[in-house]
Order: sequence, then C-alpha cells, then structure tokens
Amino acid sequence: MKETVRVARAKFLNPTSDALTTANALRCFELATNPVAFCSENGLHLKTMEEMSKLRKQLLHLVFNSKVSGCQMDPNGEGPQDFSWGHGTIEDVEASWKDCSGNHKSLQLNEEEILGQAIFAGWPDRVARRIKRVSGLSQEDMKATSVRYQACMVTETVFLHRRSAVSKSAPEFLVYSELMHSKRPYIHGATRVEASWLVKYGQSMCQFSAPLSDPKPFYNRLIDEVLCWVKPTFGTHLWELPLHSRPLEGKAERVTVFACALLEGKVLPCLKPARKFMAAPPGTILRPEASGIKRVGNLLSRMKSSRAGRIDSRVALKKVWETNPKELFGEIMDWFQEGFHEQFESLWEQMLSEVRMDPRDFVSKKKKKVPN
Repeated sequence: MKETVRVARAKFLNPTSDALTTANALRCFELATNPVAFCSENGLHLKTMEEMSKLRKQLLHLVFNSKVSGCQMDPNGEGPQDFSWGHGTIEDVEASWKDCSGNHKSLQLNEEEILGQAIFAGWPDRVARRIKRVSGLSQEDMKATSVRYQACMVTETVFLHRRSAVSKSAPEFLVYSELMHSKRPYIHGATRVEASWLVKYGQSMCQFSAPLSDPKPFYNRLIDEVLCWVKPTFGTHLWELPLHSRPLEGKAERVTVFACALLEGKVLPCLKPARKFMAAPPGTILRPEASGIKRVGNLLSRMKSSRAGRIDSRVALKKVWETNPKELFGEIMDWFQEGFHEQFESLWEQMLSEVRMDPRDFVSKKKKKVPN
C-alpha cells in the first residue's frame, strides 16, 4: 500500500504546491472511466474525491453566477453586471479542465505562478519562513529530519513534512492551509511563495520604513509615477524583505524628482540628446543647496504653483500644456546654454508632441534628432 501511494504521489506531483498536486489528482479522478478502480489503484479515498469534485463544480458555478462588488453597472441601470470573465463560458472552462491533450496535460509555469499568488493572497497570515538553526528546541524536535519553519502568526517552530510536494525544494517562503499537531506541529497544504509576493499581495501584513535616501527616489515612465525605495518587513516576526519601491508621498520632493527626470529626458525622450547643450547637469536640481540657484528655484517654484496644479507627472504636464502650451517655456530654456536658445523653439515643439504620446510607444519610436 505504501508503495502504491508513493507511486501515485509521483504521478500527480507538482513540486511547487500541495494544493496543485491535489488538483492534479482531482483532475485525473474526474477523467477516469472507472473512478472506483482509479482510487483503488492510486491509494485515494473515493468519498473524499467525490466530495472534492462536487465542491469544484459548485465553486465554478458560484464564480460565473455571482455578482461582484465594484463591477460596471448594467447598461439599463439595474445594478452591477455579472462577474466579468474574458476567457470563455463556464462550458469552455470545463472543456479546458477535461482536455488532457498537448500542453493541457500540465500547467504552464505562468499558470502555476498565478495560482500560487492567488493561494497566498487568500492566506497572507499563513506564511512560514524556512529557518536553518533554532535555539531552545526540545530533544524530540532536535531529532526531527523535517525542515523547520517559522510561521508568521505563531511563536513555536513548525515543520514541513517530508511527504509534502514541496519538501525537496524546501522554499524560503511558503503559505499553508493549516497546521496539523501530532508529536510536533506540521505544515499542511504548502505552496511555494516568492518573496516579492509578500509585499505585492500581502501589504496588510507589511510595515515599511521611511523613504530611503540611498537608493534615491526615481521616476518610472511606464506608470508615470515618482517612486522611492523602502525597507519592508513582514508579519509579527518582522522578517526583512528585499527593498521595495512605492509612490513617494512628499509633494515637494515629488516635484523635484520629476523635474530632474524631465530635464534628463526620462519623461520626454527628445530632451535626452539635448542634454549636451545644457548649462548645468539636471542632477543639480536634487542637491539641497541648489535651491538658491536661480534656474533651479524658478523651475521648481513654477512647477509647484502652476495655475493648473502641481506638476509632478507626465499627465499633469500634459494637462498644463493643453491649457497653456508655453507654461515652463522660459524656466526650461534657462537650463540651456545661450547658444542653443535659437534652436530651443524646435525642441519645445517636439516636447509638446511627445507629451501626448503613450510612453510605451517611445520604446519602438526612432529617436528624433536635436537641431544643430
């Protein structure tokens, strides 16, 4: 019997998740022509598999038939529309689940990752981190060969059972469905978790440091946002995570960082080749003592107090220029050498054109030449 179970586990194994391993077994069960024989051959409990199959179908119907808060309103104004799903009907989903041909035999890597993220998002308080050495263990626990973990919401050391699908890789982080207590607490239903997911999908469990000065705040063109770096920690044990970028909250500092990015050509690419004609490096604007420099003070003052609102993003800049195409003209021209002022008008027209473009188009668009 033990050998039967071992072979069956290898057949259904997904090394990233106990949950996905179970899903593989369930799928094969539903595809089996003789469910009773299938369970007998693979050491599975027939009643349990039947209940799992019924529950899967019930959940699928709930997803397609439920109303979701925040959905778009019905065109007739009768309330929110049904759950939005752009990948076919419920029949299509069932057909895909039962399709075991070609690439449908197993999950793709991106599918595994998405499902892992969904599992973690549902249980952000059930994360555990692998630990190598622990002081204060009992003699019994010291003899345990299972990998030790620290769960974020409990104080005792927990263990990953050697029969878990993820036991061979023993990832640094995992999420579990429950803790099973026998001689010691064992993790049940483990799924591998990437450290980056903890911040992205589990922010309610995170604490963040004040914005770091090193690395410096920066402008991200694709999302049109000034970001800063912070040190995140996770859970009650304050696990330190890799540096994370998030929107910079300081209004004045956002303007300063955006102004620097604008002059560097990170907002409007046409400015990048023109930097060689500037009277001072754009980075000058970031120095605390630079506020006394005329060209720095004038530009920042106008960007902070523009009639159309504070200018700290490309969207804000576009809005200002739709109202007044000459806004910031003099302040930006002052950053260029006098010998370039005659050509600045042509550069300005390029800037007005590029601010209306989608930033994603800049990747494929050929660079325009700066007038000589």
